[in-house]
Amino acid sequence: MKKAKKSRTDNLRMYQLLLSKIRHLYRKYDWFTLIVVLLSLHILSAVLLLYFDYETFAQETLARTLWKGTWWFFVTATTVGYGDIVPTTVPGQVVAIFDMIFGIGLMATIIGAGTDRFLERRKLRVRGLKQLQLSNHIVVLGGGAKKKVDKLIGEIRNDHLYCKTDIVICSDAYEENPFSDDIEFVRGPIGSDDVLERACVKDAGFVIIYGYTDDETILTTLTVDEMNRPAFTSVYIRDRSNIRHIDRINKARVAHRFIDGRHYPRIRVITRLNDLMLAREIANPDLSAALLLLMDTTSGSTFYSIQAWPGLDKQIPIPRVRQMLRVNDAHALLVGLKRDEDGSIIMNPEEALNVYPNDLLFVIAQHRPDVDWVSMIQDVQ
Repeated sequence: MKKAKKSRTDNLRMYQLLLSKIRHLYRKYDWFTLIVVLLSLHILSAVLLLYFDYETFAQETLARTLWKGTWWFFVTATTVGYGDIVPTTVPGQVVAIFDMIFGIGLMATIIGAGTDRFLERRKLRVRGLKQLQLSNHIVVLGGGAKKKVDKLIGEIRNDHLYCKTDIVICSDAYEENPFSDDIEFVRGPIGSDDVLERACVKDAGFVIIYGYTDDETILTTLTVDEMNRPAFTSVYIRDRSNIRHIDRINKARVAHRFIDGRHYPRIRVITRLNDLMLAREIANPDLSAALLLLMDTTSGSTFYSIQAWPGLDKQIPIPRVRQMLRVNDAHALLVGLKRDEDGSIIMNPEEALNVYPNDLLFVIAQHRPDVDWVSMIQDVQ
């Protein structure tokens, strides 16, 4: 008895939940109302036609009979009128007249409502007000003038690893999306929770933060760190004295490793080179021009970083590593490395040093080197 009562209660709750969902859709979406009316009209006309004009629509199975009625309804409601199926009785023809009158108007309304919704969504996307649905994408928060952002987008697209990755630009500098159609745009202050949510920062794989001021950049970095700590994040800092604030965030990430049991990547800091190069240029003419050229992926050989034979337990001397990189099709030149063990960076490493698995190699190459470490290391053995 109790089981039967509980079953009836559960069924009633499910029924009430279904009704509430239908009411929600009914209030929120105009198209849902139109589709319900269209389906209701179709069902009503199908029942009446099968009753008054069964011989015309009857087939060998019920499914085929219903499909034939459905085909006739949509052909009639859209004014196509193939004439392959025609009601022959007077009551059936009366039903057809009502389908023509109400069906045509309803179909036109549905098409119009669908077009309006599409245009509205397009408008929201262009104005940067749309809620995006992306993951593992690249989010650029800020970025400065359009020329700088275009340059940044071009550099990302020139790298074959990320040429097809979705890119989202967040900025309050533009009223509408000034970039190409393959670039998503979110309008608003980069530190706003609403902007970060619409840009799906919590699901992003990469975040670049370039605020108008260092204060904006630092505050936005704190918010992003809270939302998506595993993302690869790089920030642009104008005043080097402010790097200490990013260092504090990185120290907190190290502490969270022991709390969460996860390894979070360090936030990378990018600073201006111009002020450093002012003094160096005196004794080293055109050094800044050479460095800028090496940073430009459109000008030929440029800087890349690649991981040394991940997962292979092998240490190889620097001279052999240089040789392995030079014979690659990218003709890569080793200029430095970063130790995976302690994070120390060694530029122009000595010949007596060894390279270990997962060390990061800094190279200059014609394009990103695709090194077949397995076969090369087998040749060394």
